[in-house]
Amino acid sequence: MDTSIIHNLDARVKVVAICSFVALTSTMNSIPLLATAVLFLLFLVGIARIPAGSFFKRLLWIIPFGGMLVVLFPFITPGVPAFEIKTGLFTLTASEDGINRAAVLFCRVLAAVSALSLLTSTTGFSALTAAFKELRVPSLLVSLIEFTFRYMFVLSDEMQRMRTARRARCFEGGGSLFNRHVFKTTGQLVGVLFIRSWERGERVYNAMLARGYSGQAGPVAGRSFSIKDLCLGAGILVFALSLRLIEIGGQLWQMSLK
Repeated sequence: MDTSIIHNLDARVKVVAICSFVALTSTMNSIPLLATAVLFLLFLVGIARIPAGSFFKRLLWIIPFGGMLVVLFPFITPGVPAFEIKTGLFTLTASEDGINRAAVLFCRVLAAVSALSLLTSTTGFSALTAAFKELRVPSLLVSLIEFTFRYMFVLSDEMQRMRTARRARCFEGGGSLFNRHVFKTTGQLVGVLFIRSWERGERVYNAMLARGYSGQAGPVAGRSFSIKDLCLGAGILVFALSLRLIEIGGQLWQMSLK
């Protein structure tokens, strides 16, 4: 098990520092400063000794959520034309302002996903939810996070059982989703999966009630902060705040020149 300084950092301090880092970098518009923030996070990843392969796999979540906007921004933002893409039916014109906005968005999303990946890679799920409870996050929200995380494994288990049952009945997969038979089979699979998962969730909930579950999170015995935890957390926060102040100072300096 990894025992780096980032892993050993108090979960409450880590949550506050990383979430503040994301909030500050998400308001920045300077590409060089955002790139500096990303490099700082990669430095922390190196200190935490997180395998590069697993870390960059987490960053692939950028593609479905921010990738389309990054691609579309240059073509939907008005401004000075930068280049054109001609097709047989129409011409797409990318503007310089759109390219700059796309680059800023990409850097913001990359910094946010990198920071959250660092948090989840170095903090266990139980420690993370315990930190939320100690930070007075609403108990309903914490319970939703806990149940959603655990319910993913229920869905996965039900799906695996259904796949095993289909193979036992000599079901052959493959084919295009646009095929009527494949589309019908997939729809039935999703419907049955939902019903089975719902029924299993009801059984689990009734079992929890039988064991005294009242919907309220139990008490969490937290440990006190150490000077080392506070210094490291403050260092992460101060670095992000410094970048934001540098950007604000640069903007004020440019306005004074005008």
